[in-house]
Amino acid sequence: MSRSRVAQFGAWALVAALVFSLLGAFIPAPLGPGQALADTALEAAQKELKEAKAALKKLQDKLDKYVEAQGDAEESLEATRIRIEEVKAQIAEAEEDLAVQRARLDQRLVEMYKNRGSDAIAVLGAIFTADDLSFGELVERVSLVSRIAESDRRLVRSIEDELARLGQLRSDLAQQQAAEARENAKYAAARDKTLAAMEEAKDEYNDLKAKIARLQAEERRRQEEARRAAAAARTTTTTKSRTTATTARRTTTTLPRDPVIDPGAEWVFPVQGPNSFRDTFGAPRSGGRTHQGCDIITARNTPIVAVTDGVITRTNPYDTGLGGITIHLRGNDGNVYYYAHLASIKEGIRAGVRVEAGEVIGYAGNTGNASGGAVHLHFEIRPNGGAAINPYPILMEYR
Repeated sequence: MSRSRVAQFGAWALVAALVFSLLGAFIPAPLGPGQALADTALEAAQKELKEAKAALKKLQDKLDKYVEAQGDAEESLEATRIRIEEVKAQIAEAEEDLAVQRARLDQRLVEMYKNRGSDAIAVLGAIFTADDLSFGELVERVSLVSRIAESDRRLVRSIEDELARLGQLRSDLAQQQAAEARENAKYAAARDKTLAAMEEAKDEYNDLKAKIARLQAEERRRQEEARRAAAAARTTTTTKSRTTATTARRTTTTLPRDPVIDPGAEWVFPVQGPNSFRDTFGAPRSGGRTHQGCDIITARNTPIVAVTDGVITRTNPYDTGLGGITIHLRGNDGNVYYYAHLASIKEGIRAGVRVEAGEVIGYAGNTGNASGGAVHLHFEIRPNGGAAINPYPILMEYR
């Protein structure tokens, strides 16, 4: 072989060596046995986590069905009670109107008696021929007298109409009260079934939640280990990759947040046990009120926790008022969180005490106007201490 061909061959060999060297920098090394085992363990953990989440969802769906039935029964009962209040108000109004008209009729009878005319004698004779007359019978007697003024006759007809209306209202009230008794029994049955389901689900629910938390922590740890192993196996990275990664990290940290509720990573669901709830914010309540929060149905004495870091501003440890035993928490985010119908407040929790997100502050019950009703936490969010907003979306996000 000539010297020129040898030199040419050597040059090509050098180029080939450089090419393979550069390619080697970008082609990952084959996985060793340790990395393969790590990947297998990660896949197994992810499968176990998926199964645990599926089991929790199945349990949650079961609890939700009980609470759905209870909620429907409660809404029907509440609507009947509101109707009863309305009918009672109408009866009171009708009785007041009737009292005014009766006073007018009494005055006319007195005037007839004083005049002592033939009309008066005829009217009074018709009225007082019986020893005992009800007001309705008296009105009927007066209406039968032919020789009375037309204005008096109109008054009598008006009284008769009002008496008929009052009778219809009282009949309606009796029907509504009978319906209330039936619906109350239906609600009580649904409430008892829900409470039994919550009590039965306590251990399974708490075990699944703990298992999921443990598996999620393990998954994050394994993923971090895999990331570090992959980074160590690479011999070089491109400037473009570093730039892209840096840009991605910066984008993540500058995402806009909700201007009203900003729980971040420090917001925790308030009920730490089996639970279910519906969106009842703004629903009508007796007494002309509307519902200002969410009722989270749970088992008795389920731990209730601070949803965020903050300070306890007020507590009522006594079963008084609509809310019964209550806690007010002002979060570091500026919002006030209201907890009502508690069974008790944890020892040491009082006004001025600072708490951390997830710290137990009380236990679920049914005090206040929830006495005899479902065990639940009435939970409100009041941005900057102002009017309450619907807590349902954020509760669903963090349950």
